[in-house]
Amino acid sequence: MSVRFLPDEAVADVLPGDTLLEAARRAGVPLASACGGEAACTTCRVIVTEGEGSLAAPPPEEAAVLATIGVDAAVRLGCRARVLGPVTVRRLVIYEDDEAATSRWRQAPAPMGRERMAGVLFADLRGFTAFSEALLPYDVLHVLNRFYALAEGAVGRHGGRIATYMGDGFMALFLAEEGAGDAALRAVRAGFDLVAAVDAWKPSLTTLHGRALGATVGVHVGPAVVGYLGHGDSRIVTAVGDTVNTAARIEHANRSLGTDMLVSEAVMRALAGRLKAAAQQPTALPGKSGVHVLYAVTGVAP
Repeated sequence: MSVRFLPDEAVADVLPGDTLLEAARRAGVPLASACGGEAACTTCRVIVTEGEGSLAAPPPEEAAVLATIGVDAAVRLGCRARVLGPVTVRRLVIYEDDEAATSRWRQAPAPMGRERMAGVLFADLRGFTAFSEALLPYDVLHVLNRFYALAEGAVGRHGGRIATYMGDGFMALFLAEEGAGDAALRAVRAGFDLVAAVDAWKPSLTTLHGRALGATVGVHVGPAVVGYLGHGDSRIVTAVGDTVNTAARIEHANRSLGTDMLVSEAVMRALAGRLKAAAQQPTALPGKSGVHVLYAVTGVAP
């Protein structure tokens, strides 16, 4: 019994019950698998061109993933499609122009990241665009680096790390060590430290540049995939997922609500009444359905 892989024109001998991904690895076929074969992505997807009945029916986890991308029945996930007879499939994720990426998928399945519970903090300098227009480029660079130094201190003191810089803002991660509450609490405390540090910086900014800046912070907690992003020397460790996207939108909501630091309902639940906070009016978050109640926090109860 065999599997024929296209466009490679490679044939792999298999035993009944082997998955397409297992067969591909043994045959040296670079079938992608960003999640390491956990049915948590779609990069190992194939389309069956001959012998569709030679694959076992999709298990629930495969069916759920395929339903999210709306494909027809001929498309399967290589990590879950088990071979029952001769079949021909075509890989749908191909790296023909990148030998380094292609060779990676010839090896044993290994995820590009791991799902972790994380507190995610986004922060930004309020009023920076107008502030920077009156400054020379080197002065802008100096101000930004001073802000990032304050940010590194605030984040580092609470066991977090800055994962991504974005102009006058950044994203920081606080990976859970003792559950969601631990990650959320450290992220919130880092947010308070950052706002306080920028407030203490204001007199110096005013003296040097005639105006000051403020910091806005958004915090959310939930699962995120933490892993490498980028290629070669430019690779960074960061996180992706809905938790990250939501945290970014929470931080941005400070502009419309006139607040300095907002957290999500998930953070409030994780900290079980430990935050001194005021619920804001229900707010629509760009790219998210419905409206969301966010909380302006002013302190942490003992």
